[in-house]
Amino acid sequence: SGSEIAERLAHKLGYRLITGTDIEAKIVHYGFPQEKLPLFNEKRPLFWHFLSKERELYFNYLKLAILTYAEKDNCIFIGKGAWQILKDVPNHISFNFTATMEQRIHKVSKERNISVHHAGVSIIKADTKRKGYYKDYFKCDVNNPNNYTLTITTNENKINLLTDMLAAMIKNYETEELNLLGMKKIHELRINQKIINMLVIENKLPITDLNIKGEKRNLTLTGLAESSAQVERALDLIKLEYPDLNITSEI
Repeated sequence: SGSEIAERLAHKLGYRLITGTDIEAKIVHYGFPQEKLPLFNEKRPLFWHFLSKERELYFNYLKLAILTYAEKDNCIFIGKGAWQILKDVPNHISFNFTATMEQRIHKVSKERNISVHHAGVSIIKADTKRKGYYKDYFKCDVNNPNNYTLTITTNENKINLLTDMLAAMIKNYETEELNLLGMKKIHELRINQKIINMLVIENKLPITDLNIKGEKRNLTLTGLAESSAQVERALDLIKLEYPDLNITSEI
């Protein structure tokens, strides 16, 4: 499976493996209620959650958690949309592991000791939830191979071979210059996310879909606000906390 390949690859390369459980623990550490995590666990949020502040809180903590892990060292993420959050990082590589429906049904039926029919229904439901999650949060098609560096149809009998091939590919791709560019980009993205969280979480500014574009010290805020006063408040808070940044607004 993809998770098994990720585990073996992390061990072979000496990278840190970051699972969905690790990311959720970081989100809870930031202050998100643990009992509400299942509502946002790689599935399409219910309509009232789609409009709620909890959804925005979860998403902003999710991005900060992934960027915080990525900034520390080379690592391999499993799930939670990390491949979308890190897509603009120069040394980021994403893999999508797939299998035939027949293989998946056989595996689920065996692992859960359920009928082939129930295994198929379970897989279809999980796929639907996962597709909705990425569509709503990241505005992307999780099944589109163009969204990944490489899409691989896995075979459980060739996991060792796949692991060796991917490890060689990554080592060949890595350069000191590219890694430095990657760390620089991750640092910029993390600072941007900290600014967003400072505005919408700590100071509770009612700005919807707040985002930051640009790079280095020249940044622009985007999003939706009910009044210009909220925008001015956001700019003032950023200038107070980060006086060296040049901030403009397209809110």
